[in-house]
Amino acid sequence: MGRTTVGPVPCPAPKDGTVISSAFSPPFSRCLAAGALSLGLILSGCTTSPGAPGGAGDPDVPAVSLQQSGAVTGVFDGGTGPASLAASSAFFESSPAAVVLGAANPAASGLAAAAAAGLGVPLLVVEPGNEEQVEGELERLRVDSVVLYGAPAEGWPAVAGDRTQVSGPADADGFRTVLDLEVVPAEASGAVARIAAMDRGEPIAVPGLEAAPAQTAVPETDDSETEVPKDKAPAQELPEFDAAGNRAEAIVLATEDPASAAAVATARAAGAEVRMVEAADPRVDPATIEALRSHRDGGIYAVGDGFGGAETFAAHSDVALNAPELPGGGQTVFPGRRMVALYGHPSGGSLGVLGEQGLEESIRRAQETAAQYQPFSDEPVVPALEIITTVASSEAGADGDFSTETAVAELLPWIEAAGEAGVYVILDLQPGHSTFLNQARRYEELLKFPHVGLALDSEWRLAPGQRHLEQIGSVDSAEVNEVSAWLAELTRENVLPQKLFMLHQFNSSMIRDRDQLDVSHSELAVSLHADGHGTPGEKLDTWNVLRTGLQPEIWPGWKNFYDEDTPTLTPEQTFTQIDPKPWFISYQ
Repeated sequence: MGRTTVGPVPCPAPKDGTVISSAFSPPFSRCLAAGALSLGLILSGCTTSPGAPGGAGDPDVPAVSLQQSGAVTGVFDGGTGPASLAASSAFFESSPAAVVLGAANPAASGLAAAAAAGLGVPLLVVEPGNEEQVEGELERLRVDSVVLYGAPAEGWPAVAGDRTQVSGPADADGFRTVLDLEVVPAEASGAVARIAAMDRGEPIAVPGLEAAPAQTAVPETDDSETEVPKDKAPAQELPEFDAAGNRAEAIVLATEDPASAAAVATARAAGAEVRMVEAADPRVDPATIEALRSHRDGGIYAVGDGFGGAETFAAHSDVALNAPELPGGGQTVFPGRRMVALYGHPSGGSLGVLGEQGLEESIRRAQETAAQYQPFSDEPVVPALEIITTVASSEAGADGDFSTETAVAELLPWIEAAGEAGVYVILDLQPGHSTFLNQARRYEELLKFPHVGLALDSEWRLAPGQRHLEQIGSVDSAEVNEVSAWLAELTRENVLPQKLFMLHQFNSSMIRDRDQLDVSHSELAVSLHADGHGTPGEKLDTWNVLRTGLQPEIWPGWKNFYDEDTPTLTPEQTFTQIDPKPWFISYQ
């Protein structure tokens, strides 16, 4: 066609565990044909020579060539346009053709996705301000022909240049004659999932084929500066090229976020597996964890802002690949399960029901208690032990903190036996004049177990001059945030599943500045445990007060007392009379 192709741009080769994102910095937005996206630079496709193989058939017929990224983790985010560019850069080394969509025409997105997935070529989305980036990606791919859907505000010349322009077909006959693809009508719902199921060489399901208006690649205009000359008018059929002879060794996670549709289409065009997930977190679903592990040596990607960016997704994927699952399955605490726990200390029954029997009997009792809740729960109900690890004391003790610290060696058999039995464990701290962080650090060895969480009992956190049982203790949000930051780092550095981080409260003064609690650590599931006793009405009143102003990220929990409650709620009452249904229930 007489175009000048842009030469290779040096860029580093990927290494195992490379983290990539579609985000890029303005100073690099003019990285010409290599693509402005950092993703494209990292994957080093820009260094391949123009004659790279990849298709099949006549060597004189241009062919699509795919990237093989290896063990790379990345996120295609930042919105529809940036995500589409990032996916193209991740999966395609070169392509004689590409589908280009003007974002101002969302009605054409399903048709554009069908065309890209069916042809096995990238889908790029033009948005205001990214025209140069799209043009740069077309150059990097060495695209000769573009299939155009819905013109952007400036028209196609600014993007398509002198490439062969093909009007994107809008009906089944057009797909057959212009693109040589078979399509069938489909329902309009579940657009991203439908695109995820598309495959090159197979009939493509496209919604609204009969009702779709004919698409015109170049809009009518009176502006002589943007009008396309007649000899550059859109062609009526796509020039011949060969699809890639292989498939991308990668898996892509996606939700039903419309902004991810174009990137998903590009992934399917490259033959990558696209897995639809309800939650934008690879740790949530056991089946997703298994799917990722089957792609351990290939690329692992996600589409959409909900996955938290490249660094967060890489950390979560690392957990999915390498950490054990929690009791009940998956690697996030809630909402994949509810928990029912026995509370107390192994030394005896005076501190709660956990100590009323031995280790094996306590595990069995926890399992039996949790099983009573299962008929009333849609989620698995997991048994748990909440062990008072540091016990509030009337005596100052050798260290003067009015708290007796249980030895790690004494607790270790309980934690190991619970893990073997599929029982979760929470270490409960009653620090007296110590701090929660100082006491938590004593038990770092135990908190490295994947099935062990942490609870802070602020009733027993004393200020200078205070003594237990003379007043209700309290803690400020700053101290709680120090502990949550430390626990989140410990969880992240040791590649552990998410941990339960529980805060006991039955009085509004027990946690000062509660609205300033940091609930942003994805390594932790923060729960507020309403642990007051009394009549059901009194307890529900406290429950409603404590929930007022509670951050939506915090999971509410509840305590039943065998002796102090009048009467003790049954499992059915606990799960049907308390609104919302508590995620964690303990018994004392």
